[in-house]
Amino acid sequence: MTDRSSLRINADRLNETLQSTCTSWGALANSTGMRRLALSQEDKRIRDWLVAECKALGCDVKVDQMGNIFAMRAGLAKERKPIAMGSHLDTQPAGGRYDGILGVQAALEVLRTLKENNVQTHCPVTLIDWTNEEGARFPGAMMASGVWSTKSATGLEACWEIKDIEGISMRKALEVTSYLGDTPCDYRENGLESYFELHIEQGPKLEAAGKKVGVVTSVQGMKWHRVRVSGVEGHSGTTPMIGRSDALVTASRLITAVRDTAKSTNLGVATVGVLSNDTQSQATIPSGVEFIIDVRCSTDGMVEELCTAIFKNFEEIIAAESNNTSFEVVKTWGLPESIFHEDCIEAVRSAATLEVGGSQIVEMKSGAGHDAAWTSKVVKSSMIFVPSRDGISHNPAEFTTAEDCALGCQILLQAVLAYDEGVKNGTIS
Repeated sequence: MTDRSSLRINADRLNETLQSTCTSWGALANSTGMRRLALSQEDKRIRDWLVAECKALGCDVKVDQMGNIFAMRAGLAKERKPIAMGSHLDTQPAGGRYDGILGVQAALEVLRTLKENNVQTHCPVTLIDWTNEEGARFPGAMMASGVWSTKSATGLEACWEIKDIEGISMRKALEVTSYLGDTPCDYRENGLESYFELHIEQGPKLEAAGKKVGVVTSVQGMKWHRVRVSGVEGHSGTTPMIGRSDALVTASRLITAVRDTAKSTNLGVATVGVLSNDTQSQATIPSGVEFIIDVRCSTDGMVEELCTAIFKNFEEIIAAESNNTSFEVVKTWGLPESIFHEDCIEAVRSAATLEVGGSQIVEMKSGAGHDAAWTSKVVKSSMIFVPSRDGISHNPAEFTTAEDCALGCQILLQAVLAYDEGVKNGTIS
């Protein structure tokens, strides 16, 4: 029998699989960037490939009502729920090859390694590809894992009705791609023992500190708000400047206040990345403008404090403008602060220590949202971070070395095996 502590993933195979599948399905021209929007044809093709690969390894594959793919390798303990690994295969409109994708491909490499070494685990081991994690096509990040957890404010039916910019509903996209499964998207009916997610850091901390591995202990809280600014439409050539009620000008001041408030309070980060104008005409004074604010802080209390400060500054700006513009705010999405479980954290910590030693490890909070944040609400979860060059992500320049990808995958393998051993021995209940 193979000594589990000596098992090694195939680093060359992991890198070849990651690069070749990215080149085949969703690559941007003349760059290493990716455009693989959720439930697009590119996403369907990589999903079809993934399902075929998992079935070839002897996995039982099922798809749930949100299109999440679960590929389970059986364990000896038939009564145990599976230890899961995964992430997502969808990307931003102009993203990179590592965000999310690495986590799924690493999970596949773990399954391959277990099979070729004839390793029989105590618990089943499952690979998961979560649908629409990015929220780039259907607004609402970590959407499908949120539905599965039952803790998201946006449930199954509401998610099915969300439309992309072309007016295609999520349910329709699931049907067109043949990924509208019949397995309930609900952890109570399709449960897990635990969940591990390998991800690139998407930030500069590991690289700046000269460390190799981030042992992730939590994910910061975050909220999105849609702000609508209303004014009065008018002719750009005939309406005097003194009498204008220009929604776009007011919106520009509010957007600047988002940045300024985050900087002055030092509570967290706040971003406006989406802006739309009702009139969209060069010769017309804008009458209505909408934008989305993304607020993220270490704790839920700090999120609320920063949001309150931003909207207080908005009121002051509207009063100062005194031009009959106004604003309305609607909360569109939120993720409470997520605390990972010590059993999973310790499994990652011990695996990382085995690989690189304690001096190369940093325990850290994630600034970005991940599917593990939702899973942690209902099952034991944790994450592994590997460095991102220059901290760049959500960008075609996103890059993590093949060596770091392989290291993360190796730690994922050993963390899963350590957790499985703990369950078998009764040290993990």
